[in-house]
Amino acid sequence: MLIELLTKRYPGMRAWLTQRLTGLVMAIYVLLALLRFFIIQPEDYAAWVSFFQPVWWRIASLIFWLALSLHAWLGIRDVFKDYVPNYGVQMVLQKILVVLLWIYLAWAVWLLA
Repeated sequence: MLIELLTKRYPGMRAWLTQRLTGLVMAIYVLLALLRFFIIQPEDYAAWVSFFQPVWWRIASLIFWLALSLHAWLGIRDVFKDYVPNYGVQMVLQKILVVLLWIYLAWAVWLLA
């Protein structure tokens, strides 16, 4: 049943499902982050550095940023489709969005490295 929904017969289902799954990934990360904040409670720069030291937390943070970028791209792309009537302007705005999201993602990778 699920595989049939992801075929070309239902064109928007992949984007819809992807956005829901990325939202779930981000929600789980936020809950984990809040739990870690309450347990560790970093107060200064050194504590924040040690907060992000574990490799598993860096990987989780990178997965969060990937999910956030994909989630934002899908959501804002749909907003552009709905509210920007000129197709040429839509494409320019989408290209600007993609460039900005890649810059933000590269920045996140640089911070986590």
